[in-house]
Amino acid sequence: MWTEVQIETTEEGADLVAATLAELTGGVEIRDAQTLIAAQQGRAVVVALCTPLAKDEVLAAAEEVLGVAREAGSLVDPVVVRTRSAHEEEWRDVWKQFFRSTRIGQRFVVRPSWDQGSTLQGDHIIELDPGRAFGTGAHPSTRLVIALCEGLADRGACPQRVLDLGCGSGILAIAAARLWPTARILAVDNDPEATACTDENLERNGVGSVHTQTAVLSSSMGTFDVILANIQADVLCPLAPTFWDACEPGGQVLLSGILVEQANEVAVAFGAAGFALEERRDEGEWAGLRCARP
Repeated sequence: MWTEVQIETTEEGADLVAATLAELTGGVEIRDAQTLIAAQQGRAVVVALCTPLAKDEVLAAAEEVLGVAREAGSLVDPVVVRTRSAHEEEWRDVWKQFFRSTRIGQRFVVRPSWDQGSTLQGDHIIELDPGRAFGTGAHPSTRLVIALCEGLADRGACPQRVLDLGCGSGILAIAAARLWPTARILAVDNDPEATACTDENLERNGVGSVHTQTAVLSSSMGTFDVILANIQADVLCPLAPTFWDACEPGGQVLLSGILVEQANEVAVAFGAAGFALEERRDEGEWAGLRCARP
């Protein structure tokens, strides 16, 4: 038995709470107006599972970070806190109510085992059961990265090494494997639940060119021609110099998980690290950036 903690606040407040609770619980889910289980426009709900003994620590950490944000002038109120007892299997089962076969971009169809949907000749099929990891293709940030990947492929890019940082369900790594079957791909996440979920989905899709690793971005991973990162802006910005070290000269970094109002901040951070912003795409409240290392 687990305790499910839900913190409902503004989108700005949710980013702060999610970063804090992810360190305590190993992973969180963020629900906003664009997700399958939707929050109200302008609001977001951070959902985390923890042991009953850890509930007070998790709630105190959320209260502390929101208090600091208030003092700094950030808009976080009103805050609504809910807790309940939950079985871990519920997280998997709830997706079956909402997640259906979905067309993404020009040539991808993402479908779960419980809904095969319909396909066209030439489609890339991704068989995906998300489990306890982000990434079904339904969120705009995932779609933005896949669209940027398709754009690279259409321009003739043939990367030899690809990094999917913060791989979640593994959807971006699988998409990269479909677009670039000769590439060697590394899927990395700091949450072992996510890399386990990626491994399951790689096996389900018969993808053998992707290696998974539970870790954070580091120089020991080597360098990559293309780096995919669907991660929050407050995590991306300080990592920009590390992205530079991990990116081959002439390589590309495809970023999302960025709210439209945060896009300039991320572009400036990556520009300061040496990258050139070559493309920006927006979908609803979310932005995707393609940056190149000259």
